[in-house]
Amino acid sequence: MQSQDDIGSMTFPNQVDIVAEHLEDALNKGAVLETGTPPKEWKMAQGHFIPPTILSNVDHSMKIMKEETFGPVLPVVPFDTEEEVIALANESEYGLNSSVWTMDREKASRIASRLVTGAVTINDVLITVANHHLPFGGAKQSGVGRYHGEHGLKIFCHEKAIMIDKGKNDTEIQWYPYEGKYPSFLSLFQNYFSAKPNWIRFGKEYLRLTKMSKRNRK
Repeated sequence: MQSQDDIGSMTFPNQVDIVAEHLEDALNKGAVLETGTPPKEWKMAQGHFIPPTILSNVDHSMKIMKEETFGPVLPVVPFDTEEEVIALANESEYGLNSSVWTMDREKASRIASRLVTGAVTINDVLITVANHHLPFGGAKQSGVGRYHGEHGLKIFCHEKAIMIDKGKNDTEIQWYPYEGKYPSFLSLFQNYFSAKPNWIRFGKEYLRLTKMSKRNRK
């Protein structure tokens, strides 16, 4: 590689084979090579250099649209609506990073909020990983967990939940026995979790359960 070069070579021979497999699969299924050369014409004797490649007429039946190629290959898919492009992007089982390109900031935010990826960069690519304040990680099959930012620090910690009861009560409403408590428990939950909680009713049911628990302990 020379100092004036823009694109380097692949670093792992087996990855060259993966890129070739994906590209051949796409071409055999009707993809059109807009730039670049077919894998059979690559000059691997001079190093693992793959010509930058752009493909059109691609779809999600092709490996290059479903699997991780990790090579200088760009499949281009036209779309007509926001709904269509969001569905196409989310069809992948991977979700590490994504980009949205538009001068409409409202549209960019709207689309970014619906993409199932670990990060979204608007009008740029990958720069989120260089910001150590932002958590970096993927969604779906692109990994679990995060590094960088507060979330990245917490992944190295063992978080423990501790609750303390003063221990002065000889019974609690959730303790055995449960006989006769079920209707009040149902009412308690319904009044607590409803769209409009009925706190008066909730309080009455709680007091009723408290009295029943104390009576049952005797």
